[in-house]
Amino acid sequence: MVAALQAQRSGPAPVALVTGASRGIGRAIAEALAHRAHSVALVARRQDTVERAAQEIAERHGVATLGIAADLRQAPDCAAAVARCNAALGAPRILVHNAGTAPSARFEDNDDAVLEEALGLHVKASFRLLRAALPALRASGRGTVILMGSTAGLRGFPFTTAYCAAKHGMVGLARALAAEWARDRNLRVFVVCPGFVDTDITRDAARAVAAHGRKTVDEVLAAFAAQNRIGRLHRPDEVAAAVVRLIDARPPGTVLDLDSPDLDPANPQLEP
Repeated sequence: MVAALQAQRSGPAPVALVTGASRGIGRAIAEALAHRAHSVALVARRQDTVERAAQEIAERHGVATLGIAADLRQAPDCAAAVARCNAALGAPRILVHNAGTAPSARFEDNDDAVLEEALGLHVKASFRLLRAALPALRASGRGTVILMGSTAGLRGFPFTTAYCAAKHGMVGLARALAAEWARDRNLRVFVVCPGFVDTDITRDAARAVAAHGRKTVDEVLAAFAAQNRIGRLHRPDEVAAAVVRLIDARPPGTVLDLDSPDLDPANPQLEP
């Protein structure tokens, strides 16, 4: 259901659709967009958690929100999520695909199900959501697509082969779309690549690594943080702030490496 009526303002609010939005990075992005007076459709797997998140954001920011339960591994759910957003809030001008998992295991312990999960949520869902939302994004005159990648899409990490493969796929998809849409001023696509972020998914991955090794969960988390060039875990609100800057400024370039040691948050230089 729509969790709140749109606050009074001049003209309709821009609509954003954010996946994986009930917690972590997705929730932070939904909050940041609502704070800037966007109507937000939040998509996540569980109906109860996504509706609760939508209600809380609506009450906090006074905007229209919608909680949508969807399994984005399934093609019909991708199209249905966009259709529900269109019907309840209006056509999205912004699409943020953040939903995903981060399976952690030795390569020889991965089976086809692990690979299908990673590719399904990160790559296939990107294709399907974009196909469903593209007409509205283009018609908006300022359509913006954000794919939430990872530094695992720019370099390799041990025990994350399926995840790295999928995130490299997202980066490649964004680059291909940017090349295809280079002359279309109505569309911009970006892939945002943070390092390890302080989220439930990262902590779940740390527990999986600890269960197969000699380190504690806290030691694994410290090792994750040490692999970030900034020397600590990224915060979800930092990632959300970077996404909002891209939506507002729509700078040239496609790939934003949030873990780059040369990154100027006020004036980020994007890779082609």
